[in-house]
Amino acid sequence: MSVMILLSCNKNNDLNLFYFDETGCSDPWIGSFVPDTFTLDTYKEQIELFLNSENIEVNSIVFDFDSNKVELCYACHCKTGRVIKVEISSGKRRKMKDLGFYQD
Repeated sequence: MSVMILLSCNKNNDLNLFYFDETGCSDPWIGSFVPDTFTLDTYKEQIELFLNSENIEVNSIVFDFDSNKVELCYACHCKTGRVIKVEISSGKRRKMKDLGFYQD
């Protein structure tokens, strides 16, 4: 009698997980709303709308904070420390990187 057990890890999710280091005011989705008056849910919606307009299907968006990434300056390009984690459907890795997202 022979038994074969196959175990599988879903590494595909890792390939579709991207990160973006939020800046003071130079993120590509800024412009369609006033950043001082949004909730995190509205912010997620704006990011998703932007990515959808770039033909990228979003599965989830999560916010994290990394104090090592905070840049204490007031220029638009300075990082706030907020890290935006976006899981997308497959096939848009290059486009995400072109928009400033990166993978771990």
